[in-house]
Amino acid sequence: MKNQLFYIIPLIMLIMGCTTSAKTAAIPAEDSAASPGGITLDQALKKAAVRIDERIAEGSKIAPLNFNSPHDKFSGYVLDELTANLVDSKKLTVVDRKEVDLIRGEFDFQFSGKVGDDSMQELGRMLGAQSIISGSLTDLGGLYRIVIRVLNVQNASVEVQYRANIEDERLMTALLTGGKTTVAATMPKQAPSGSGTAAATQTQAAPVVQIPVQTQVEPPAPTIYKIGDTGPAGGLIFYDKGNNSGGWRYLEAALASTETTTRWGTKGTDAGGRKTGLGEGKDNTQAVLAAMNQLGESATAVQYCVNLNFGGFRDWFLPSKAELNLMYSNLKMNGLGGFKNEWYWSSSENNSSTSWIQHFGDNGRQRDYDKNDTNIVRAVRRF
Repeated sequence: MKNQLFYIIPLIMLIMGCTTSAKTAAIPAEDSAASPGGITLDQALKKAAVRIDERIAEGSKIAPLNFNSPHDKFSGYVLDELTANLVDSKKLTVVDRKEVDLIRGEFDFQFSGKVGDDSMQELGRMLGAQSIISGSLTDLGGLYRIVIRVLNVQNASVEVQYRANIEDERLMTALLTGGKTTVAATMPKQAPSGSGTAAATQTQAAPVVQIPVQTQVEPPAPTIYKIGDTGPAGGLIFYDKGNNSGGWRYLEAALASTETTTRWGTKGTDAGGRKTGLGEGKDNTQAVLAAMNQLGESATAVQYCVNLNFGGFRDWFLPSKAELNLMYSNLKMNGLGGFKNEWYWSSSENNSSTSWIQHFGDNGRQRDYDKNDTNIVRAVRRF
């Protein structure tokens, strides 16, 4: 019996050791939420990008859409870093943040707020993405929990989820306070009290240094415009995407007094103005202007807008197809802007012979039209 126990006890200890090892191995090494400590924010975002790259099919189109945190600056940093890390790996096609911001503006929500999965799925479909990225930040008191997840656009299933505990580091503080820091006044420690002349003399000799507290002056709040308001150039606001990204937030249409009638130009030439979306009229204008300068053309719709000086501003351009439609729906349909019941040019080229126009009296009908024919021009600007 003693001999049997001699063999059985080591066997039991061996089994217990194997079981413990198996349990330890079951914890994902890359998921630091299981450990009591934390990692830096940048480390977490790199690990999250690696996890996404590993589990999403190569060549898939993915859109970083939303991160729920207490501050826009923090959310923007997370989405920008995830985008950069995924672009660097060159495995997935990542939707550009400018394109995301344009569509988000149409849905009227901020990227730092809480957004429903249905809304994000719809955004993903509009962007042509197969997957979308969202996430959240939770304050654990001394640590923060970050969660990054990837949602399938078609069936709303969670394809990837990454969790990590984040140290309360300097970067975290700066991002969560919008980059503000507090300068604390510090006083030198007094010498310890004691008996005798030497102690008294030492205490009196200690200099008292006053470190002034710097008062941070808040910049003036930016002007918030509504549709139909008068803009900085004296025109009419016809679009607000809800946040300033890519250097602009609003679109402003010049007044009726600036209108002219002219041709589009460059017939027989692909001028490179094929963009049709919001915020893309300026890109079209610059591309078409370059083509016209090469061809030596003059007196065209694009050139008129570029040369316009109205309200002290010279940054006008010909609106894209989508921008022109918003002028119709947000201004003309509300009796604003003094538009005629006629055809207006957009900067969106259809092919080498035609470009898009819109009628401001025939239910907003759009069609392509001969580049050498004439239509009305109304310039816009963005700011």
